[in-house]
Amino acid sequence: MPQAHKTSSLIILSLIFLLPLFFVPGGAPNLLSAKSALLILGVLLTLIFFMFESWRKGSLSVPKHYFLVVAMALPLVYFLSALLSTPSSLSLFGYSFEVGTFGFVLLGSVVLILAAIILSDSSSALQALTAFFLSISLIAVFVSIKLLLGGDVLVWGNFFGNMGNPLGNWTDLAMVFGLFSIFVALVLGMIQMRTGVRLALYIVFILSTALLAIINFSTAFALTLILSILLSLYFWKIERDFLQVGENTMRPMILPTILTLVSLLFLINPGGLNGKIFKSFNIQNTEVRPSLSATLGISKAVLSQGALLGSGPNTFSHDWLIYKPVNVNATPFWGVAFPFGAGFIPTQIASTGILGTALWLIFFVFFIVLGIKALSRVPESRAPRFIVISSLLISTFLWGASFFYTPSGTMLMLAFIFSGLFVAQLAVVHIIPYLTLSMKASAQNRLASLVLLTLLAAGTVSFGWIGFEKTASAYHWKKALDLSNTAGASLLDVENELIKAANIAPADIHYVALSRLNFTKAQIAASATTSVEKNQALFQESVSRSIEAARLAVSVNPAGPENWATLGTVYSALVPKPLAVEGAYENAKFAYNEALKRNPSNPELYLSLAQLELNSGDTEAARSYIRSSIALKDDYADAYLMLAQLEVTAGNVSAAIASAERLAALVPNNPGLYFELGLLKYSNGDYIGAEKALIQALVLSPEYANAKYYFGLTLAQLSRFSEAQSEFEDLLKTNPGNIDIKNAIQAVSRGRLPALKAQ
Repeated sequence: MPQAHKTSSLIILSLIFLLPLFFVPGGAPNLLSAKSALLILGVLLTLIFFMFESWRKGSLSVPKHYFLVVAMALPLVYFLSALLSTPSSLSLFGYSFEVGTFGFVLLGSVVLILAAIILSDSSSALQALTAFFLSISLIAVFVSIKLLLGGDVLVWGNFFGNMGNPLGNWTDLAMVFGLFSIFVALVLGMIQMRTGVRLALYIVFILSTALLAIINFSTAFALTLILSILLSLYFWKIERDFLQVGENTMRPMILPTILTLVSLLFLINPGGLNGKIFKSFNIQNTEVRPSLSATLGISKAVLSQGALLGSGPNTFSHDWLIYKPVNVNATPFWGVAFPFGAGFIPTQIASTGILGTALWLIFFVFFIVLGIKALSRVPESRAPRFIVISSLLISTFLWGASFFYTPSGTMLMLAFIFSGLFVAQLAVVHIIPYLTLSMKASAQNRLASLVLLTLLAAGTVSFGWIGFEKTASAYHWKKALDLSNTAGASLLDVENELIKAANIAPADIHYVALSRLNFTKAQIAASATTSVEKNQALFQESVSRSIEAARLAVSVNPAGPENWATLGTVYSALVPKPLAVEGAYENAKFAYNEALKRNPSNPELYLSLAQLELNSGDTEAARSYIRSSIALKDDYADAYLMLAQLEVTAGNVSAAIASAERLAALVPNNPGLYFELGLLKYSNGDYIGAEKALIQALVLSPEYANAKYYFGLTLAQLSRFSEAQSEFEDLLKTNPGNIDIKNAIQAVSRGRLPALKAQ
């Protein structure tokens, strides 16, 4: 079929090449926002030129298969689910068209359908595969340079550390290098080429496989293993029938076999090999996500509340906080709100409910059916056969990855594009038919086509405006973050950037940041000792703005526990005297309880309630909340610290010591905690216990003056006066002229206790 969509085809090819590579030097906006902006611009431009080209041609040829119908239905289900979610804005477009939002799925579905229609000849398909090859090759070179020269090179405000790269995180790198190695093996096994080109491709294969091994992501090895075996079977069962006389039937299977062995080696022995590699390249890769069983448990709980459409796209983090297993609190990730579960597709069970899950399953069933058709009716001509098999291989790998982890937007968008390319080529080789639609055959057709194109154009403009707002807002948000981490930057400059971000595209994260910033300004004003009247006015204004911003965060996203907790924190600070603002206690408690409804197993919220009760003077209620916090997380150091302070204030020294001992065990490398424990035991007359605690403080910090001083006092209490004198004399060297130390030396030298007692 002749190419009728030259401009729109060129834009899709540019997307394939640029998406993995694109970034904005300096990091403003960040990598996610920059790629989202490119994706939105690319898809919308493709759609605009596609509509113009189709109208000019007067007809439209679309591959006819239910797979495309399901692809069109996916964003509709996401839209319905988003409308019923809380808040809808987070599900519709997120903060910046994150993976899993309605906006992202709509872009993916549109680009899949456009690719299926536009990439309708072998030339454009080969160009798409070439663009993919060149893009990933450049990333491989980039990553190799970073690994060899260190993470401080090629940073450009975006790529920090050895694994910093334009594609995304290290898991995406591992996946794409596994896929790339398989793709190169397919190219070398199917395409005849000159010796020099073949040698260059062998080098690329070795580099890609080496990077896969260096990065070491078990899921990438597992998928590479499966696809390598399937590729070997393809060469053995199908491709050998098309080899010319004299061609070696075993040669195409060499590289897939090597990949199979490498993947098996790293999967079977992940410890020893990986440790040596990580040490050699100074790599530290950690990838934490909920298990499949935990993900399905969350999904089951969500579906019991709303089975048909789930909780809404992009809301898994809220679901996780509400329904997460309590035993997660025993891990270092107890406070993490995971945005996805074990994988992208498993997460959609909770997010889109039975309807969305069923549609995804139908989508993959039709995809598998198309794959079986392609393999059973492969074209005899080498080029069409290569295009069909390679597009099937790439899309299969990328969709398979989405079941086992959550790929970046770039990876998923490539899955959509190459799925469309696969469908297009099936129509080209007549495995599936074309449906031809005439746009100008009659007056009714012309009118209907014009109305449809007008609606599509209006939708495109509206969608583009939303994308522009999200990108501009993300730019100012990133600028505010950068300023807040810059020494000497004023709070006013940070606040101005946050206000700009909120004015362009309001989001709860903007208002939470504004609330905290104004709360900080209020604290600064309250502690100032000059210009009392001016600072009092500034304090009142800052508190008022802090409350207003927190309330706006709650109104924008009432499902976010952090928003309610921020509001509670501001009101809680207004409870104790001399402020004692009327209604502050009630408002703070209401806000904290609302946060608890949305994050019921968070021990930090119970500690906030304990602080609120302490601010209001109710010690018993505070103690009860602290114990609730410890019940949720029995190794929560902050809870033991607050409990120890509470018991000291209440005069319960024994209870305070018990809490301090538990705290010191939880934070064993903090000399200050051992000093406080020693001080408590000293005041309680347990001098042997005080000695042990103070020795530990001095082991951790030998120059800790206060610990050394009270260690000397403790030795004197144990009648070890000569040792005490030695400690005081050593302390005097670093504190010459200190009268308290001199008096202590005189006392112990005479065998008497120093006059100074623990303070």
